[in-house]
Amino acid sequence: MNDALTIKNFHEQLAIKFPYVEEQSWNKLQNISMVQKLNKNELLCKEGQKLNHGIFVVSGQLKLFYLNESGIERIASFCTRNDYIDNWNDVHQHTALPYSICAISTTTIVKYPLKEMVSIFKQNPDLLQLCIDLSQEIIGKKQDHYQILTLKTPKDRYLWLQKNRPQWLQDITLTELSKYLHVSRETLSRVRSKLLR
Repeated sequence: MNDALTIKNFHEQLAIKFPYVEEQSWNKLQNISMVQKLNKNELLCKEGQKLNHGIFVVSGQLKLFYLNESGIERIASFCTRNDYIDNWNDVHQHTALPYSICAISTTTIVKYPLKEMVSIFKQNPDLLQLCIDLSQEIIGKKQDHYQILTLKTPKDRYLWLQKNRPQWLQDITLTELSKYLHVSRETLSRVRSKLLR
């Protein structure tokens, strides 16, 4: 599938999720859209760099991760199909990313240069609403992760995922999930085995 068709089909999917966005607004975004394919384990952006694009995941998965003070990788979030990511602070305060972004499977993304995107959003009330909704989704994911980390046991954390993110349990490896839940892979494996009995 060529890039133009990928973008068109993807915007049609998004139009179902965000029906208030008018077709002409999608067309404006389509004019600045770029498709990028990432291989498994390919870095999109390193911690400390600037993310100059708004990004939607068309297919595959991305992880947003950092190394803690002990050098252990921690995952702050996953982005899967139709998820959006940007560094809002970078748009307005020109700050660097506090995490790295990496593909955890073969992944296709659609990128929008932030300056052009912000300019288009300012001119279109429906896209301003989209901006608000996307920001709320990002904040919601951060709140979910905070809530997970307040749960005391690995079992409770796994059960939270089972209830709220069942697709992650199917699509994302146990190793990556353990980094997100801040537990060892071995502990998570034991929890899962007990629950599956």
